[in-house]
Amino acid sequence: MNRLRLINAISEAIIPLLGIFFFEWGIYFILLFYFIDLVATEVFLYIKVNKIIQFQKINFPFQTRYGRLLMNTFLMLCVILIAHIAVFYIVPEIDFFAQIHAFIHYEEAGIPIPQGYILLPFVILGNFQQYKTMFIKTGQYQRSSWKTLIFSRRNALYVSLIGGGLAIVLAQFITIPEFVYVLIVVAVKFYIDLYHTKNSAV
Repeated sequence: MNRLRLINAISEAIIPLLGIFFFEWGIYFILLFYFIDLVATEVFLYIKVNKIIQFQKINFPFQTRYGRLLMNTFLMLCVILIAHIAVFYIVPEIDFFAQIHAFIHYEEAGIPIPQGYILLPFVILGNFQQYKTMFIKTGQYQRSSWKTLIFSRRNALYVSLIGGGLAIVLAQFITIPEFVYVLIVVAVKFYIDLYHTKNSAV
């Protein structure tokens, strides 16, 4: 399992690193990729929690489960908002709508299809494969705690919020190249992938 976690974390880091160093992607371009993964991860959190509860036949009030999940979803939206504020201070001249359009219609040499259209199913497939191989086939849903799963993910979201807040503060006082911020984002995401996966048993 440790090897699988490491491989997954490395694969998550490769795309943004290639983007910043070889394809001249900006920080917001890379963050859009992470936003898609963030939403997909949140969706599969709901699926995993429901699978645990269904198998373990846990009975409790409806709001107990979904209230905690909705809190995580709220924090996820806050992460996306904070990230936008941070990018605005890091790159004051940024046009978010133009960047989103460029991301969706981005094409790389040799690939005739705009990669924004294939990235979403690619990310969903990746999360589904993780769900099947590291959650279902290993039987983690049989012995995992749904509360641990939710709070482990919540801790990861707190780390992201703190990181976004620090980026906003730093951007007020010093000028740091975009690629440095990207390296920090990739490093934090790498840590979260290992830490969150380890503690949520997925």
